[in-house]
Amino acid sequence: AVPEGGGGATPAMLRTTAHPHAIKGHVFTAIVAIDLRRIDLRLVAGTEEPKSKSVPPEHRPGLVAADDLASLIAVFNGGFMAKHGGWGMMLAGETYVPPRDEGCTIGLYKDGGVRIGSWPALKESEPSMAAYRQTPPCLVEKGELHPVLLSEPETKKWGSSETGEREIRRSALGLDASRRTLFYGMGEWMSARGLAESMLAAGAVDVAEIDINWSYTRFLFFGHPAPGDPLQVTSTLVPKMKFVSQGYVKKPSDRDFFYLKKR
Repeated sequence: AVPEGGGGATPAMLRTTAHPHAIKGHVFTAIVAIDLRRIDLRLVAGTEEPKSKSVPPEHRPGLVAADDLASLIAVFNGGFMAKHGGWGMMLAGETYVPPRDEGCTIGLYKDGGVRIGSWPALKESEPSMAAYRQTPPCLVEKGELHPVLLSEPETKKWGSSETGEREIRRSALGLDASRRTLFYGMGEWMSARGLAESMLAAGAVDVAEIDINWSYTRFLFFGHPAPGDPLQVTSTLVPKMKFVSQGYVKKPSDRDFFYLKKR
């Protein structure tokens, strides 16, 4: 694992790589472990996604909050477009898309905590949530792979490319049993099961797949390359990642996204 931030102190983030396929060496998942005691997770609505008739445009900034720019660490992709499954999202008391019982829910709580689980498992705690974002059914819940991943290896339940390919770029969020470590995973040439097994190997016991495909998945580190330079993307989790240098901080995103900031 490679520390992010270095400086001799105990890192708040670690990066590692998992290879879930026994034969295909080019199949890998880049994983970042994030200490939630030192880093906050935030959710932002895109200017267009998820589409909703109930939320006015002025509540869709598509940008990292101005007060958080000085402490911004990284930005990563959110979930599927609303037309692909209608997975729920709520932010600051406004429901963009109503929750589905089948949806794996990433819950961000007012006390700074994070939980991941099926909606029925988290529903009673909704009044304590600052936000939630739903995804297709949990890849892993309470340490167990979703049964469909075991019974139907060729399933498209967690999405595929426009041409129907299942081994594609996929991203996921996971939590360890203590809920103190958040994991972001990005798999290349990855099946849904391979992504789930990668996240399990890293220590996640609850895992939600977020977005898929090359155009929509990204994990971007932000900073100032030199004194006086504007805040911008300084590196990416994996090579060949699509991004705009000052996207999310100056140029609004049309898609929802998560970001990480120092506490």
